[in-house]
Amino acid sequence: MLINKELAIHIVRLPLPFALNHINCYAIQGKDGWWLIDVGLNTESSRKVWLQFLLDNDIKGSDIKGIYITHAHPDHFAAAGWLQEISGAPVYISAQDSKSMSEIWNGSGKWITVEVTNQLNRNGMPPELIFKATRDIIPMVLSTQPHPALSIIEPGEVVQFGDFQYTTVFTPGHSDGHMCFFNQEHGFLFSGDHLLETISPNISLWPNGELDPLANFLESLNSNRCLSCKSVLPAHGAPFSNMELRISELEAHHHERLRLIKDSTRKESTQKSLTVYEICGQLFGQELNEFDLRFAMTETLAHLMYLVYRGEMEVKEHNGINLFV
Repeated sequence: MLINKELAIHIVRLPLPFALNHINCYAIQGKDGWWLIDVGLNTESSRKVWLQFLLDNDIKGSDIKGIYITHAHPDHFAAAGWLQEISGAPVYISAQDSKSMSEIWNGSGKWITVEVTNQLNRNGMPPELIFKATRDIIPMVLSTQPHPALSIIEPGEVVQFGDFQYTTVFTPGHSDGHMCFFNQEHGFLFSGDHLLETISPNISLWPNGELDPLANFLESLNSNRCLSCKSVLPAHGAPFSNMELRISELEAHHHERLRLIKDSTRKESTQKSLTVYEICGQLFGQELNEFDLRFAMTETLAHLMYLVYRGEMEVKEHNGINLFV
């Protein structure tokens, strides 16, 4: 669907088998061909949508000049290898998320399953829930293959989508190397998962990842205020304006969550050491499915470590379990 005629931006909405049931990918037409931003899962339903879009717009594989990935999460990159095979187009991603694709997503999935299992165990999740919360990791890793050959894009680099130039904006937080793309002339920002209109991007601490992802995210948000942005084109939900208001809302959301976490260990003027699992239950409730619980745990951990690094909480180990106070 064409959503901006002047910049020739098309939105390609692909289905996702999650509660968040879609991803917005973007295709930009220029006089020399087409450029894609994010590509969805490598599933039959996603490939069917892409093939229909190519057919409807009379696009040959060779017409695709570049594929740009905002970050290394499967719903954004998994179909990139397939699209590269049919187009020969280069696939671009940040250096940090290229590393993540190599270490986490390019293999059998056993290593990252063990790492996440150990992380959840150290933070108090019961063993029977850990098994349920990690059993989808290996199938997800395998579903991202074949992987594309990757080219690296750097922060502040000028790239061309269609007939217009965009600047890469480094926005770590949701992933270690998340990139947005900004056209200053028209004030358009492709925001990936960094800025979403109605939901907060998941900010999680993962094994072998950045140690303070929430600090990175808050810094990224604040730095975005210098952009003269008129329209945000996100990976989920509808395009929106008033980016600065949304930044303030997201900042307030995370500071409120930090306050709730501190309060959870200081009820009735007493201090009680709690595991991440116990604090997560207070924040998110007890009704989460196993998939969402894994992300709630890692997001809770990111907030806790943010407080630890700033001297507002302490973490200690007891019988191999991390306790926060």
